[in-house]
Amino acid sequence: MEHRPGRPRRPDVDAAVRAATVRLVAQRGYDGTTLDHIAREAGVAKTTVYRRWDSKADLVLDALVDVLGEPPLPTGGGELRETVGWLAARIGDPAVHQLLVGLVGEAVADPAVRAALRQRIRQPFEDRLVAAWGAGAADVDLAFDVVVGSLLHHAALAGSIDTRVVDTVTEVAVRLLSGEA
Repeated sequence: MEHRPGRPRRPDVDAAVRAATVRLVAQRGYDGTTLDHIAREAGVAKTTVYRRWDSKADLVLDALVDVLGEPPLPTGGGELRETVGWLAARIGDPAVHQLLVGLVGEAVADPAVRAALRQRIRQPFEDRLVAAWGAGAADVDLAFDVVVGSLLHHAALAGSIDTRVVDTVTEVAVRLLSGEA
């Protein structure tokens, strides 16, 4: 067994730090939240946060993955409607919305954040869609952009996402995934 210097890590600390991240980003926004604020809110030393995450974006992405959970896997049009509805509900949550908007804004200027978002959020879901629908990767990629982009945009400008929007976005995604578009 490999000896690791220092005290063993407390498993509850990661969860406390992620929860504090969600709360603070929801209250202050991405840009108004610092790792120091998060450490204070979580009740841990700043060094604890800095040792576990390389950057604020890494921590916010971990918090986002944690709060999103696993989406339902759509295998047909009806299930895709359920998945789009699930995503709309998540994006409609002010905390999730702030986490996503902050990371997307960071990804514009930072290729590492862009790659991490793709690897941790987008790619696992797209891989599942390719397998479930038998659709080409390019069609799934475009469908993902249409769904997530439309829902984020609508939530930002309208303040909420109603069932009509979910139904319409689902119809467009089904056409893309089935090769009808």
